[in-house]
Amino acid sequence: MDVCTRLAALIVAALLAIDAFGAGRAETLRVDRHEQVMRWHQGDDYRLHLAGGAVDTCDVGRAAFDALADGDLVVVDASRVFKACNGIRHGAEVIGRAGTRRWVMLLPIAILLAAALGWIRFEQRVEDDRGWWFS
Repeated sequence: MDVCTRLAALIVAALLAIDAFGAGRAETLRVDRHEQVMRWHQGDDYRLHLAGGAVDTCDVGRAAFDALADGDLVVVDASRVFKACNGIRHGAEVIGRAGTRRWVMLLPIAILLAAALGWIRFEQRVEDDRGWWFS
């Protein structure tokens, strides 16, 4: 793996780590509308569309979906880099809290760091028809 690819993997891993484990930001937004996506093979998805800030949408559970009305002002806790919704507060009450997103981010961070440090390599062999492979 060349130096540019390893450097890019290191930068992306650092951005993901800062986003997942860095200090978040809070901003006051207005609930613009509700969206419920029905899925026949699993539970429904509930999404709040927000207006007035950097965070556009927030996936929430059924309780938070029902507790908030269109036009309510909420405080949204968001990540710094990619502005992902980590939680919603309505006044002093915590309406929705992020689940395991930050802990799931450990896997891509670990893979990118290992690639950046040269512990794993993705190579292309000229004599092989398989193209890129993992070594």
